[in-house]
Amino acid sequence: MLDSSRRRNNRLVRTENVKRLLLLIRDHEPVTLETLVNESSLTYPTVLGIVKQLEDESHVEKVAYAPPTGGRQAVLYGISRVARYVLGIHINRRSITICITNIRGGKIFQATEKLHARWSQELDAADQALALVQEVLLKTRVDKASFVRIGIAHPEGMPQAAQKLRSVFQTYFSSTIRTIPDRIVLNYLERQGYHISSLLAYIFVWFDYEVSLATYRGPSTPLLQLSPRTYFSHFTVVPEGASCSCGRRGCLHSYLNGEGLINTYHEHGGVEEGDSLNGNPFHALLIESRKENQAATVAIDQAVRMLAVALANVIKIEGIATIVLSGLFSSTDQIFKRRLEQYLMEYLPPDYPQKPQIILGTTTRDDCAHATCLLLNQDYFDRLSFS
Repeated sequence: MLDSSRRRNNRLVRTENVKRLLLLIRDHEPVTLETLVNESSLTYPTVLGIVKQLEDESHVEKVAYAPPTGGRQAVLYGISRVARYVLGIHINRRSITICITNIRGGKIFQATEKLHARWSQELDAADQALALVQEVLLKTRVDKASFVRIGIAHPEGMPQAAQKLRSVFQTYFSSTIRTIPDRIVLNYLERQGYHISSLLAYIFVWFDYEVSLATYRGPSTPLLQLSPRTYFSHFTVVPEGASCSCGRRGCLHSYLNGEGLINTYHEHGGVEEGDSLNGNPFHALLIESRKENQAATVAIDQAVRMLAVALANVIKIEGIATIVLSGLFSSTDQIFKRRLEQYLMEYLPPDYPQKPQIILGTTTRDDCAHATCLLLNQDYFDRLSFS
C-alpha cells in the first residue's frame, strides 16, 4: 500500500513538472536546457528527460542554436509550430472572419469574407461559412484533426446565429466548439496591452453595433466563464422614449445606434445622402461630427450623454469607476472621452468616493477572430494535462 501511494505521488509530481516545464518553454522561448534548470529548480537529468518526452509528443521542438561561447553550442527549444492549431471565427451580420494560429500564438492565416446568405436564414449562412472554412483549410494545408481549440466569437445580439454555426461546425470537426461573445475575447486582447494590464478591476465596454459590457475583477474568474449575456444595449435610459429594434422604447441602443440617434440628427437639421445612415448610423455620424457637422455633433453628444446615464447606474451597482471603452470610439477620441467623464460626474452622487475614469481601448471588430485564437490558446495551456 505504501509503495502504491509513493508511485502515485511520484506520477503526480512528474505530471506537474512536465506541465511546468512546458509553460516555462512557452514563456521563455527560445530557451536552453540550462535556463530551464535554473528557472524550474529541477535537476539537469530531470529537465532533459521531460524535454525529450515533450519533443517526442510534438509539444516542443528545437528551434535554433545559441550563439557560440567557445564550447559546444546549446540547443534552443520552443513550442512546436506545426503540430497543433487553433481556429478562431468571428461572425457578423454580413461577414465572417477566419483566423488560424499555431499553438505558439503565431498567425498562420486570416481573412474576412462577405456572406451572401443573411443570418435570418441561419442554416444557409452557417453552411456558407463552413464552406469558406473548408476552402481555407485547403489553402493552408492544415488538417482539421490538428485543431486543439475552435471558437466562434459573435456580437451580443447574435447568440442564435452562433449556436447554429456551432452545430454545423461540430458535425464537421467532430470536436467541441466554443461560442464566445466578442466582448470577452476583446477584453482578453486588451489586457495584453500595457495600458490596462495593471488594472485590478474595471468595467469593459465594447461598442460595435450594440453595446455590451463585462466587469473585470482580476484573474480569479477565467474570462471564458464570464456571464454570456448582459442586455446592456437595451437598458432603459428614457422611459417611453424612442422606439428600439427590440420592440421596447427608450433603450440605450436606440440613442446610440437607432431611431433616437437618427431623430436627434434630423431634428437639428441633419440630412443624410442616400443610405449613409443605414447599417451603423453612430459610426457615420461620428465621422460627420469630426467634420464639424453641427447636427451630427449634437446627435453624438446626446448619445454620449445617454451612455453616461447607463454607465453611472452600473458604476453605482458594481462599485467600480474605471471604464475601458473599446470599439467605435478610438484612442484619438479624447473630446468624447472627456465629455463622457463629465456627464458621468453629473449622474453620480456628489459624494461618490471615486472619480470616474475612461480609458479608450485599442481593439476593433477586425481583432475578434485573432483574439479568439489567443484566448483559446491560453485556455488550451491552462487545461493541458499529462496525467
